[in-house]
Order: sequence, then structure tokens, then C-alpha cells
Amino acid sequence: MKRKYADFKNWLQNKKIAVIGLGISNQPLLRLLAEQNLNVSAFDRMPADSDVAVNLKTEYQKKDYKIKWYLGADYLDYLNGFDLIFRTPIMMPYNKYLLAEKARGAIITSEMEVFLEYCPSKTFAVTGSDGKSTTTSLIYAMLKQQTDDVYVGGNIGKPLLADLEQMTEHSKVVLELSSFQLIDLQVSPNVAVLTNATPNHLDVHQNYTEYIKAKKQLYRHQSNLDKVILNGNFSEFAVDWPNLNGEIIWFNHRFEDCKHKVYQRQNGQLGYCARGSDQFVALLNEADLHLMGDFNLENCLAAMAAVEDDVSLANIKIAVQNFKGLEHRLEFIREIDQVKFYNSSIDSSPERSKHTLSAFIEQGIPTVLIMGGKDKNSDYRGLGKIVAAATDKLILCGANADLIENQVRKEAHQIGKSVSSMQIIHCDNYEDAIEKACRLALPGESVILSPAGTSFDRFKNFEERGNFFKSLVNELFSGY
Repeated sequence: MKRKYADFKNWLQNKKIAVIGLGISNQPLLRLLAEQNLNVSAFDRMPADSDVAVNLKTEYQKKDYKIKWYLGADYLDYLNGFDLIFRTPIMMPYNKYLLAEKARGAIITSEMEVFLEYCPSKTFAVTGSDGKSTTTSLIYAMLKQQTDDVYVGGNIGKPLLADLEQMTEHSKVVLELSSFQLIDLQVSPNVAVLTNATPNHLDVHQNYTEYIKAKKQLYRHQSNLDKVILNGNFSEFAVDWPNLNGEIIWFNHRFEDCKHKVYQRQNGQLGYCARGSDQFVALLNEADLHLMGDFNLENCLAAMAAVEDDVSLANIKIAVQNFKGLEHRLEFIREIDQVKFYNSSIDSSPERSKHTLSAFIEQGIPTVLIMGGKDKNSDYRGLGKIVAAATDKLILCGANADLIENQVRKEAHQIGKSVSSMQIIHCDNYEDAIEKACRLALPGESVILSPAGTSFDRFKNFEERGNFFKSLVNELFSGY
């Protein structure tokens, strides 16, 4: 039996509450707490005189909300004597200030933990190193085809805490969750989907072991009434299967000698083999999914497994056929003089760029690549040979440009290619990069932005980066 959100709101009374981080996820939380006239303090590193800070404070002052503000570089020095602390996802739970408050008796939680604890609805949550957003969006599209009473949020869409009181036991909720949101989560969703695992966010996590441990929190607290969807190709998660409480469904293939149900591809079709059986039951044609890349077919398998109890096959098929993909993920922008332009700004790691480039290689599409972003202590192994296989024309623009070029020079020979046959150009900005790409691109080729790094060397997020790139492409005229 889920706990009632009204009980939580009553419990908050007379508590001294801190909200750390005033980004997208915590702003609705701060508003909800302020509306109840609670004893709330807001903490953030942003300067007190920044536009965001000034606008926030003005907004709350106009509504006569009583909030104490602690802003600036020393903001955490004032974190003392609180009963309840909501941490921002990017702040690790072993932060020394959090540990000190916890030792004094403070409860450390997060917006997402509160949401999952009190949500009355069936919850579906997706995590992994790659494919989270697409799989989450596919699950949402399938559920939405079945019923209108569906919400999507977490690391995608909007924070859902403000919608909690509108949700019922008949609602469905789909969440994309990052390792930062999961690392100390003490509650799990009803359906947990783990797409894959590769080194990521090692500029924040202490090591890969901690990163994987954080991801596993997605299913650690499930009951035997819940379900977990696992990728049989990734032992990091798959080896846990004997100790999991929820029903296990695999996609791609069963791990080791497991006899659980598995969703997989066979002969151009997507379907499943029942528990203990190798007889394939076809459900969809691969061509029903209008997205490039084998990895997107895997995302579709995971989504189908997640919703099998909640969505009819007919509605799954309609949702898949109508799904057009995500903005900033292999997104077609326009075609000019027989050259197609694609935006894949969401490729914030080498692994994501590998997936994107593989999609063009699979289809035999010659490319001009624009790459480069901020490094996050990523593993670039394997990227070089895929870049070399995808293009002879590489344009580098970003903080990790040298890391990418060095990997290409190390690995091009693995596919029998000489780096001397490639054009590798460094640019200072996207305006110059697109100008160079237009000069290099021949009719029938595609120009692709696939950074292999985060946006934080130049932009606030990958959306801003992708939108800027698209605006430059849309300003181009025929004949360049």
C-alpha cells in the first residue's frame, strides 16, 4: 500500500527544510514547499546578483513566500541544523556538508525519492548509459496510445511532483532516471528498465564501480510484484538476476542459462520467446520503427517488454509506427543541394557517438562529421575506428577535440585506413565548422553533429547546443 502524499505534507509541518540546487528538478519542489508556508531555505552556488537568482527571489517575494536564500560560492557553509534536506541530483550523497548534517540527525532525500514514495500510480523507470530517452519516450508513446492518463518526467520532460495529487491508482507514470538521481534512492519503480552500461559521468562519480552501483538502485528495492527488464548483453546488470525480487524479462537474449521470457530480433521481426521456450513469436516488423540504427531496435524491444501487461499489441504497433524519434537524437534538419544535415547533439559521450555513426555506416551513407564537446573522463576506445569507418572528413570543434583526433590516429589502421587519407580540420566555433562542412560535403553525403562530449564547454545543455546548430543550418541557402 502506497503512502498518502497528504500524510507527507502533514509530516513536513514544523520541520526546518533545506532545498539544495535551484535547477529544473528542484524549482517545483521549492514552490510546493513555499505554498505551504513551511520553514524553507534555498541553497545554490549561483551568485546572488545573477539574473536567475534575482528573478527567482522576486517571484517568491511577490507571492509573499517566506524563503531564506543562501547563494554564492560559500552557500553550503550555511547548511546547519536542518531536519530535512533535499539534495540536488548532481551533489553526491557523500558530500561532506550532507554527511555532517546527516550525523546531526537530518534526513537526506530528493525530489525523485519523495515522488516515488508517494506516487499512487504504476511507475515505469528507465536508466542506462545510452538509449534512456528514446526508450522512455517509446514506453510513454505506447502507454499513451492505450490511455490518456499517462505522465512522463524525471530526467526528461518536466518534474512531476507538482502533479502528484492529480494522479490515481489508474494513472501510469514513465520516468527517465540518471545515476545522480538513483545513487541513494531507497524506493524502486514497479517496472525497472536497464538499457546498457558503459563508462559515463566519471568526472562526477568516483569510478565506474560507483556508477554501476548507482544504476542498480533502480531495482534494489523492488518487491515480487514488480518487474525488471534487463539487457542480456551487459553482465554488469545481468549477473544480479538470481537475487532480484521482481519478475525478470530479458531483451536481446537470455543471460547464461536463464529460462525467463526474452524479447529479441529474428529475421527482420521483433518478438519474444516465452519462458523456457526457444520458439519465437513475431509481433512487429523491424520496418515498423522508423528510426535509424540497430540500437533503436533494441530500445524498442525493451519498451515492448516494459508495457506488455498494459498495452495491447495493436496499440504498441500504432505507437511504434507513429514514433518519429527525439529532438537532438539523429534528428534530420533539412536537405540542401542533395546534402542532408542531422543534429545529434544528445551524443554527450563517445559511446553515444559510436551508436550514431554506426547507424550511418549500416546504411552506407557517406558523412561529414562535426564532433567535439567537453570531456567527462570518458573512455574513447573504439571511437577512432568507427569515426574512420564513417568518414574521410572530420571537423573538430570543442574541448575534447584533441582526444577524439588522437583516438582516430590510434585506431584508423584497425579498419585498414590511413589517417593521411582523411581531412581533419579544427574550428573555433560552429559557424566556422558548418562553413567548412558545406565546402567539403558532396551530393549524396550527410553532415552530422555528433559531439562525443557534453555541451558545457560552450552551452548550458545539449538542447541549447542542438538548437544553435539547427539555427545555423536553417540559415543556409541553396548553393551555400
